[in-house]
Amino acid sequence: MTALLEVDGLSVTFPATAGDFRPVRDVSFSVDRGETLCIVGESGCGKSLTALALMGLLPKWARRDARRLELQGRDLVGLTERQLADIRGRRMSMVFQEPMTSLNPAYTVGEQLSETYRRHYLSRRGVARDRAIYLLETVGITAAASRLRQYPHQLSGGLRQRVMIAMALICEPNLIIADEPTTALDVTIQAQILHLLSALQKRFGMGMVLITHDLGIVARVATRVAVMYAGQIVETGTVDEVFANPLHPYTQALLRCIPVPGRVKRGEHLGSIPGAVPTLMGDLGGCHFRNRCAYAHAACAPDPILMNEVTPGRGYRCVVPAAICAARGHGAAA
Repeated sequence: MTALLEVDGLSVTFPATAGDFRPVRDVSFSVDRGETLCIVGESGCGKSLTALALMGLLPKWARRDARRLELQGRDLVGLTERQLADIRGRRMSMVFQEPMTSLNPAYTVGEQLSETYRRHYLSRRGVARDRAIYLLETVGITAAASRLRQYPHQLSGGLRQRVMIAMALICEPNLIIADEPTTALDVTIQAQILHLLSALQKRFGMGMVLITHDLGIVARVATRVAVMYAGQIVETGTVDEVFANPLHPYTQALLRCIPVPGRVKRGEHLGSIPGAVPTLMGDLGGCHFRNRCAYAHAACAPDPILMNEVTPGRGYRCVVPAAICAARGHGAAA
């Protein structure tokens, strides 16, 4: 069966006088219908740019390259901007990280919701308004009809995020990309939004790419995980495989940074990863994580490190055999 989304060799380049800046490098993954793929990694690793590249929303001076980039078997690489605009919102949609800057403050919620539906279905205003009310009710907003007349600044952060989700779902897309949708929300609202996304995904049968740096969110909602570091995906697998048996040293280090109730004593230092992320200018030889890795040796430096496929869908980017990596990661997963 063909995957809903197929990404092979996706790269993003920003030309500059000092050399090309390459924040996304040879990224590959797939998403099936009804599946949640979580892309996880620290800030600046290229997660959001990967999402924007999928949507075709990069700045004009950026260059997007891919060996294969297909949505439901349709090639997205060679499409014109007009053709991409026909797909965005209709076949794939995005929930952006900060709703206050994503919603236009000069237009009401109703105008912004209806615009997408009318653009793709050429419907009358009344039909689009009814659809907007239905979606606002679907995402749990009460008095939906009156909310259509409000402006974004009149809504709380949680309501604005629900409006963004309603906007992404208004045309019932096959794929939804959620870029850290709970970052600006308090813990209680975060849980509500995550539950809402999961419920709506099951209801509409969508595939979802969820971008986050929070491993707790990954553990709760992911079907599969792609761990990203310095523009590359360094480990992939199901959520159970990655959490129970992390193979890449970066994944292991991330898991060691999570405080475990009952094991971390008061006053103890929390886990951390020493060193700094390498610059993403030009070509990077060898393993990108080697300057921060406790297990780095000579074989990590000269050549690009390729993904080792352990089983279909389970891989890691390291020169060390899987059995040794698993033994090293046992403490991180415990």
